Amino acid sequence: MSNTDSASRRATLQFLRPGLLLAMCFLATLAAPAALAQGRIAIRDASLALDEGVYELDAGMELRLPQDARKAIDAGLTLRLDYDIRIARVRQYMLDDGIASLVQSYEISYHALSQRYLLRNLNTGEQQDYGTLDAALERLGEVRGLPVIDAALVEEGPTYEVGVRAVLDMGTVPDALGWLLFWTDDWSMTSEWYSWTLRR
Repeated sequence: MSNTDSASRRATLQFLRPGLLLAMCFLATLAAPAALAQGRIAIRDASLALDEGVYELDAGMELRLPQDARKAIDAGLTLRLDYDIRIARVRQYMLDDGIASLVQSYEISYHALSQRYLLRNLNTGEQQDYGTLDAALERLGEVRGLPVIDAALVEEGPTYEVGVRAVLDMGTVPDALGWLLFWTDDWSMTSEWYSWTLRR
């Protein structure tokens, strides 16, 4: 084989390589929405309990991440989850009167050096680490004793509606994964509101 043929083949490969990479990326983005559609997020149960003059929230969440999302976390993507909490006084002939709202935020990220999954409470700065993603997600899905509202703000007599939902956002990404989020907006999930009534 001549040097000219060898150089020509190298030039052809160098030309094709970026095109193949782009095609692979495009195919991955087509698969991402279908994979994410297999994910699920739902509030299973929730309740408020009065403790020393403060209503505290206990809640349980079901969270299933598709395999592609798990791989993305291992590759450096940060998962953020917000618990949206609202309390409104129910009024018969008018719009409900909101008296309290709270967002409790968490992040899960993978620390490659320690090979641990870090769960951080963004409201308090408290951080815990876990050996598996499933363990971190299980802890994320359980809220216990979260202070929500002072009992003095909940009057005796009226009925109040309490609602909780979970909002998952996987939009915090390193530059290497930015192309994926550019092509799809399906990297987030929101649960239905879980609602119940409260009376003093």
